[in-house]
Amino acid sequence: MRRLLVLPTSRAGWGLLIAFLTLIAMGTWPMIGWVNRATLVLGLPLMVVWSYLVIFSCVVVMLIGNRIVERDNHE
Repeated sequence: MRRLLVLPTSRAGWGLLIAFLTLIAMGTWPMIGWVNRATLVLGLPLMVVWSYLVIFSCVVVMLIGNRIVERDNHE
C-alpha cells in the first residue's frame, strides 16, 4: 500500500515544514483579524505591513528551501 503522506527526514526538512505551516497560519482569518486595525506603521496601515511581512517571509523560506535542496543534490 502506498503512503499518501510524505514526511521530512532531516532537521532542515522539519524546520521548513514548520516554517511553511507558520506562513499558512499567518495568512488565515484569525491572524488577519488580530492585525486588522486602524493603526499606522511607518505611514502604512498595519494590514498592509502584515501582508508585506507574509510575502517577504514566503520568499525567504522558499530561498532557504532551495538552498537546502541544492546542498543535498536532490531534484
